[in-house]
Parts: sequence; structure tokens; C-alpha cells
Amino acid sequence: MKIIYTNISPVTSAYTNLNHIFYLKKQNPQKAYICVWDNFVFENDLFEKGLDVTKNKADKLKENVDILEKLMTYLKIDYKIIYLSEAMKRLLRNSHHLKELQQILAHIRIEDLTRGFHLEYIPFKDMTVSKINYIIADHLIATYLPELFPEICSSQPTHYLTSERFKVFQNTVSHCLKTSFAKYVSPQCIFVTKVPVVDHPEKKIIPSLEMSLESIRGIVNAHYKEMPESREIYDLGEIFLTVLSKLSYKDEKIAGKKLSEIAEKINYKDFLDFVSVNLYDYFNEINKITSKIKISKKKKSHFISDYTEFNDKIKSLNYIKLEILRHCNGNNSSLDIARNTGIKLSTVSTYLTHLKNKKIIDIARKPKRMIDSFVIDLEVLEK
Repeated sequence: MKIIYTNISPVTSAYTNLNHIFYLKKQNPQKAYICVWDNFVFENDLFEKGLDVTKNKADKLKENVDILEKLMTYLKIDYKIIYLSEAMKRLLRNSHHLKELQQILAHIRIEDLTRGFHLEYIPFKDMTVSKINYIIADHLIATYLPELFPEICSSQPTHYLTSERFKVFQNTVSHCLKTSFAKYVSPQCIFVTKVPVVDHPEKKIIPSLEMSLESIRGIVNAHYKEMPESREIYDLGEIFLTVLSKLSYKDEKIAGKKLSEIAEKINYKDFLDFVSVNLYDYFNEINKITSKIKISKKKKSHFISDYTEFNDKIKSLNYIKLEILRHCNGNNSSLDIARNTGIKLSTVSTYLTHLKNKKIIDIARKPKRMIDSFVIDLEVLEK
């Protein structure tokens, strides 16, 4: 069974993020685990600038993640989503894993990082210390996923799909994990390749889903001050063709088999137009796809790892509360629940308030569970 773990940073709905989902599909996973780098997104200046004043960070991130979920649903990928903030919290409370992370970071030298500048299409000069920390932690999370998230994962990922930037750290990570006698063997790496990053050299903005043709054209023109090699033109065209059946070239539509020919002969002005128009068409097609998709409800599990949380969430759940919870499916009002269970309405109302305060249900007119199941880590509780 091919189980793939991968990571994504949806600061915007950039074509690089959308393409990552199509790249994942090409690997034909039977199961996929997607780690959303919420820490990195919230730290990013571009994400801050793109916030609508009527929305908070969590809502904006959810919007960007929803687009990716709709794409995965459309592509029939069986996936689960986790968030880096929670994953790192679980990773670092284990002293052995914390020691592994520190050991890896201690063995990374500034000299090693210079290899990143030679990676094709990777804007490694924008790398931050924080991002290096996330890259290493992310690989450890992939390696220990069944241990860290037993509520959603019972088998270790067989493959780790990530950017080629991980190549800079791969040998150091492998060496340190071997010497630390890691419980699991690291999953096999699959690197996302041949993805030219088109960004504005000053603003660092990558073309994204909500942009107009004029905005996209401005970024493309600012990025390409001169004609790139034909290979890069071809690679861009291949990205567009993951979504488009034909490409726009001047005033005609061309099939993919003509792409190599055009990449060899296109002039600079036509190239800028070729990239801008096809990126715009690419986003339009993504919008058409996602507008028709509804994300199916995922079962929500909650991981209990300490006595405080156990006492808060589990200990107080008596038979009556469990019976009420069973009917909190978003379809029943408090009166409906009282009728269905035979419990007094006053008792139902009191317990619903209690469950809402514990963040187990929402407080809508027809209450709905925010948690469908609890998983208790007995080993951690014993400590």
C-alpha cells in the first residue's frame, strides 16, 4: 500500500500549491496525509497583507485549505489533513524526538546550506532559520506519524513527498536518525521537480487563484527580465497542461504535442503573453472545478495525552451526556434531543451548555459535535 505524507504552505492559492496536489495525484497514493504548515503561513508577511479585515487568520487559512481539499476530492485522493502547530507540539513533548531534532540542527552547517542555491527553480535565498526548523521537524513528523497521530494513522507512510530543498538536509537527517536508533525507518523521499517559481522579485508574490490577468501579467513581466531557457518554458507549459486540455498561443489553441516546438521558437514578447494568459486560464479552470465540489464531512478525533485534558474532556462524560452527544448531529434541536432520549429538556439544556464550554459541541440552534471520537495515549498518561 502506497501511503504518502506531504506538506504544503497555503499562504495564498498560488499555482505552485495547486500543482503540488496534481503532483501528489500522479504518485497514485492509496492514502495521503497532508501537513498544513499553519505556523509558517501565519508568520508570512504576504499572508498578513492578504487578510480581509472581516476575517481572522484561521478563517483565511481555512479558505485556502478548502481549495486544496476540493481539488483532492475532485482527484479522488483519500486524504487526511493535520496541522504543523499541533504536530510539532506532539513531536516535541517526547524527549527522544526533541533530542533528535536538536541533534540534526546541531549538525547542519552554514556551508551545507550553500548547496541549496544550486537547486533548479528553488528560491533558496529566501530560506529562514524558522523554515529550516520546520523542514527538519516535518520529516520527523512523517517518520513518526503513527505514533504522533494514532487517531488517524495506523501505518507508517511509505513515501515522503516534498520539495527538493530537503535534499540539502537529507544526508544529515538520515545519519542522525541512524545514530539515534530511531524506532521507525524514514519513508522513501519523492521530490517535486520541474516547477519553475514565477514571483515578483521585490514583492515576492506568486500568481494565485484570485488574481486578474493584469495582476498576473505584472508579476510575470517583473520576474522574467530576459528570455529563459526553452526547458523552463516547456516545464511551465507542462504545469498548465495538468489542468488545461489546450494552451493559448497568440490567437490559437495548441495541443500539448506542440509544446516542445513552441518552447524552442517563441520570442520574448510572446513568451510573456504565453505564461500570463495560460496561468489565467489555469486559474479559471481550477475555479470551475472547485466551485462544483463539496467537501465531505470528515470524522473529527481528539487526542488525549495528559491528565488535565483527560479530566477536562473525558472524566465528566457520564451516560446521560453521552446519550445527548449521540444526538448532536446538527439536525436536532435541544427539544428534539429531549424527545428522542426521554431526558428532561432542562437537563438537556444544562448539559448542552456544559459540552459547549468543553468545546465538544458548538452552540448552534441545532448543536453539532466538534469531536466525534477520543483517542487516549496511555503511555503518556502513565508518565
